[in-house]
Amino acid sequence: MIIDFLQEVISTLILNSFLAGLFILSLWHNYITVHFKKKHDPRDIRKASTTIHRHDHEGKTHALSQQTTRRGTRASVSSRSPLNIEINEENNIEYDHTISVITTGDTMERVDRNDNGNINNNDNGNVNNHINSNPFDDVLAMEDKKLVPSLKYYYNQYNIDIEEYQVETDDGFIIDLWHFVPLNMTIQEKEKTYNEKYPILMVHGLLQSSGSFASCGRKSLAYYMYESGFDVWLGNNRCGFNPKWNIDKLKKFYGKESKLKFKKWDWDINEMIKYDIKSFIEFILDKKPNFDKLTLMSHSQGTTQAFMGLVNGPIIYNGENKSEDDDNENVEGFSLLDKLDNYVALAPAIYPGPLLNEKIFVRLMGAGIDSPWIFGKKSFIPLMMQMRNVFVGSKPFSFLSYVMFNYLFDWNDMLWDKSLRDRNFLFSPVNISVKLMQWWLSPDPTKNSFKYGADKIFPPEKTWFPISSKSNVNEDEGTNTDGTKPFRSPLHLNKTRNGSEFFPRIMLFIPKQDRLVDGEKLINHFINHEDKSLYKIWYIDEYSHLDVLWAYDVIDRIGKPILDNMRLPYDMSE
Repeated sequence: MIIDFLQEVISTLILNSFLAGLFILSLWHNYITVHFKKKHDPRDIRKASTTIHRHDHEGKTHALSQQTTRRGTRASVSSRSPLNIEINEENNIEYDHTISVITTGDTMERVDRNDNGNINNNDNGNVNNHINSNPFDDVLAMEDKKLVPSLKYYYNQYNIDIEEYQVETDDGFIIDLWHFVPLNMTIQEKEKTYNEKYPILMVHGLLQSSGSFASCGRKSLAYYMYESGFDVWLGNNRCGFNPKWNIDKLKKFYGKESKLKFKKWDWDINEMIKYDIKSFIEFILDKKPNFDKLTLMSHSQGTTQAFMGLVNGPIIYNGENKSEDDDNENVEGFSLLDKLDNYVALAPAIYPGPLLNEKIFVRLMGAGIDSPWIFGKKSFIPLMMQMRNVFVGSKPFSFLSYVMFNYLFDWNDMLWDKSLRDRNFLFSPVNISVKLMQWWLSPDPTKNSFKYGADKIFPPEKTWFPISSKSNVNEDEGTNTDGTKPFRSPLHLNKTRNGSEFFPRIMLFIPKQDRLVDGEKLINHFINHEDKSLYKIWYIDEYSHLDVLWAYDVIDRIGKPILDNMRLPYDMSE
């Protein structure tokens, strides 16, 4: 149609101008503005928008700082300096107060700071007493500095091959699933990989691929999990680098062939949960006959997918045909709750943070995202992928990707290994739909977007994972010893189960410096409305949104705690 054609042309002109303006402002910010706003610590250290607090039995709130905590240290594999840890056992939270600084020559140091952010002067002011010698320095020196947009290229150097599967979803999309296996795998190694190794699935964030879990090579979470004896799978959501569809299945789903060019992009996070996550898990478990569950680890948008599947699964997977009176949550099939032993959420995107309202480009994007004359109806800013296809693998492409992310979200590479920074941006961006960005940013109340409708999607005052041993509105457990009624939360959608072992073990890694999302609000939900036997929370003072993937000490602060707290169907040491 003529209108569709005009919308495509006009939106292309507008978006190209938008991207050019963003590009210029990013460079200006990186080279000019920062020199006039120099800070001792370049991280964003503004306070979070939400205060962490705990309800008492009357429903009154109290700051966690008023509760008893235990201070201590934890050994480090990336530094001679231990981690500075504070533990709140009552609420199952571990506060990581470790702070790193950079001195001359980009040497990374750890120092201890007090509650006001000042360095504790325990060594007569000699900060050099805190210098760590990074045991990974030799590993970094061995890393290939070439920029090649292929995980296989790097991982073959570690004697790891990557099997590339194409998985077809129920609605006709072909999605990529990558699998770590020994290089030149023997029959015995193949049998061990598929029959004995416990599976972990990793799912990426917005505009990224799951290469983000592996791009740091020997210092990545994917490599660490593989070397720790797990069967590592990297799942990539629909469209990715090269969109692929089963046209015949699309026709059955959507009807007229004339509309297929738009239907190929007529999806948002709901389809990514209902079809993509489900397809990954079913494919992996079909390959693993000795396992009926796996561990899911996801970052940012991937956590939104997972929590929507876990919290709202009865509606998402079973649809409107499910009766509220049914005791069986699996009346019509798939249940994400029953496919996971553990769920690991890195920088969980459950509630929007203040940055979505602070950044003018993000506000402008939200204001125009619903207009087909501005953003079109299909792929979101296709020029991004056109530029990637031409320039990926060059230093300018990786550098410009970094400065644009830095400008948009105030993230920086202070905690990253500089020699690996450019490699990290080889595996983004990816194709996404305009409809997906509408789900994130749309001001239209009928679309129930993340920015304006997160409280409806994830009701913060309701219990998501009810356990029968705890009081709730469906169980009258009388009064407290002082005669007061216990503080109780209404239930959301999941049925009450008999113990925490019937739910996945949930591990939350929340960066304090992350203003893109409101991690503190999620902490408040768990400590006030969920049984503490279900979860553990790590609140990391100096981490930001991408540091949970790419920080120099991510193995210390993310990898090891995951291994120490996973629920496994067998003893990995055997």
